[in-house]
Amino acid sequence: MAFKHLSLDIDTLTDTEGASTLLAVPAATLIKWRSTGEVRIPFVRIGRQIKYRTLDLKAFIESSTVK
Repeated sequence: MAFKHLSLDIDTLTDTEGASTLLAVPAATLIKWRSTGEVRIPFVRIGRQIKYRTLDLKAFIESSTVK
């Protein structure tokens, strides 16, 4: 997937690699969070694929921002 065209301002689905790029965290961290529930970021399961909505990623960033 071409990650250079991903944006948090456009609602689209991306895979774990794309989400890790947008959040600047390793893909392994997202996989761990998903499996342990340590950090809850909504995801979509399509068959065996895991996808993240970019607007959910943006909401996660906003809710994690310390003001």
